[in-house]
Amino acid sequence: MKMTSRSAFGLIIILMIAAPLLYAWYIHYQQNHFTCESHLIIVEDDSWVDSLMTFTFNNGNGTYDSTGEYSQSGQQTVIVSNKIAFNYWREFGRVIMVSNETNELPKKDERFRQHIPDFFHYRDHGISVEILPINASGYLFTFGNSPAFYCAKG
Repeated sequence: MKMTSRSAFGLIIILMIAAPLLYAWYIHYQQNHFTCESHLIIVEDDSWVDSLMTFTFNNGNGTYDSTGEYSQSGQQTVIVSNKIAFNYWREFGRVIMVSNETNELPKKDERFRQHIPDFFHYRDHGISVEILPINASGYLFTFGNSPAFYCAKG
């Protein structure tokens, strides 16, 4: 079967149309299907939280899973963890996340929790963040126009 110049030209046109569409699909897929992990240490006066957090985004549904330790000078270290299922969508360059369920342990109110947004504590509470790809291996989460933490792709 011999390819004519007309069919070669048609094939080139089809490829020129398909390439940007495939690239747009790939970018959209990358934005809505990823997992990243962050190690976060929050220090306040004589207490600190050392936590490992994992975010998973999957086409409008997500999970947040954290585990770590809360330490206060002169006190016993407390193991802390939280697992949140959430829905998310993109709006004006921001990611809006609304919690479906949370499982924060321990259930008692530690001092550090007063500085953490309600999204992480209560069901049906939301948070708006920017998730910016920084490089090939991670994202920068910003909250209130301030960098919050770096999250490495998992």
